[in-house]
Amino acid sequence: MNLKLRCRDYGFECDFVLDEAKSAGLIGRLRDHFEEEHGIDYTAEVVTRMITNRGHTLESIK
Repeated sequence: MNLKLRCRDYGFECDFVLDEAKSAGLIGRLRDHFEEEHGIDYTAEVVTRMITNRGHTLESIK
């Protein structure tokens, strides 16, 4: 099952989309994007909370 995470869903005017199978690396790749493109260094815990607040379960992202 693929999981689609859109940067726009997290408050940025950005077309970046992660659309791939769930894995432990999803959080890291989204964190990297936030830091590289938006200059914000979120912790893994914050990114995980952002994703779960959008309706995804922890099981769906790890």
